[in-house]
Amino acid sequence: MIENHLARAVLSAIMLLDHSSTDEIDRDVASQGLENIASDLNSMNEAERQEFRRVLSRIAEEEPDYAPYIDELPRLLGW
Repeated sequence: MIENHLARAVLSAIMLLDHSSTDEIDRDVASQGLENIASDLNSMNEAERQEFRRVLSRIAEEEPDYAPYIDELPRLLGW
């Protein structure tokens, strides 16, 4: 499913920006990137958010390493 691939790509980008050291990515650049991703995700309507959550749940089941981050993401976005 394309949704799984896109959700994984979003998660990977968020994790990269959030967990990279200042030697790897400038903090201002990382913060701006995270804000842009959050803004795009927050533009989804409720039905789209629910579908995104379902996709994230499937990914968490398939990839337990992602699970803690996936569980925290909706809260961070204020969902």
